[in-house]
Amino acid sequence: MERAGIGNEYQDIRDAAVREEQLSVIEVTDRVMARVRGTEQKRSPRGIRFAGKTAAFTGMLVMLLLITVTAYAASEYIQIRNKAGEVKVQHLAESQLPQSGGGSSYYKYEQKLMDFAEPGEEIVYYVRGEPVSEGTGGLLQLAYKEQKITDYPTFLEQLKTKNSPILLPETAGGYAFKYGKVNPLYPTTAELDSNPLYSNSLRELIGEAKQDQKRNLFMKIVPWTKTGAVSAEYTKQGAIVGITAYLMNGGDMTVYQQPENQVEKLNVDGREVIYNQVVRPGVVTYHYLNWYNEGQDAYYTLTTYGDRDLTKEQLLKMAGELMEGGL
Repeated sequence: MERAGIGNEYQDIRDAAVREEQLSVIEVTDRVMARVRGTEQKRSPRGIRFAGKTAAFTGMLVMLLLITVTAYAASEYIQIRNKAGEVKVQHLAESQLPQSGGGSSYYKYEQKLMDFAEPGEEIVYYVRGEPVSEGTGGLLQLAYKEQKITDYPTFLEQLKTKNSPILLPETAGGYAFKYGKVNPLYPTTAELDSNPLYSNSLRELIGEAKQDQKRNLFMKIVPWTKTGAVSAEYTKQGAIVGITAYLMNGGDMTVYQQPENQVEKLNVDGREVIYNQVVRPGVVTYHYLNWYNEGQDAYYTLTTYGDRDLTKEQLLKMAGELMEGGL
């Protein structure tokens, strides 16, 4: 949503700036993408799609981040390494963003897919008679209908049920839990080909297509039990913060960034933190933090928005408190 990383299913920041549900994680344009790449077995690029979003899916668990950069040369772009010295997060210029080989059929059938599923359900589907776009990986496609869980104990139970190694807190810096989301970990290409759940589903859907010549879309709900990303939104007197954690599962992340924005690497409680500031005159100004948790093998985003934003110092202080709490 190859495990091609964190996916691009979020609305434009310009829309977010004028409404209260501004950025449940970090909402960005569809030109910048963060990818997670598996070190051995790549997650399937037969991209899972999330409901209610607008950007095109280019990869597996994909979530668009608007990561920023100063006027560094390409070789000097920010990196985050683990204790062994391996690069886990690499920033690259937006010009290096891989080009898709074609459009996805998802957007043509998005409404039907979302009408078919209940919130929190994963869908596998087959579209007859349409070429498979480069980067989608095969005939069996996946989609996911997002679920906002507004009760914290229910959210916590969902995290445990879906085998999440990350448990987001009930409060963050005095901000109260508003809702949380748990998104699936997508199967590797090998898993899609070898797991009977997926191979049998594809045969079943193709069989339906042979029997029904009047439609082209064939879909089925399948269970999922492993978490790929978790997020939560917290509120206090009109102010909002969002926390999102992307599980990298042994992969490394590439972050594509726009050159007009600014970024700096800081240190919070001995951990490297990337401070991002985005200034778009006449559009919006916002900032957020990213960091890598090696013990969890997870990449975090901390955002602030709403009636008032946290200052840079307040944002860094909250990040430190969250790290002390295990994030």
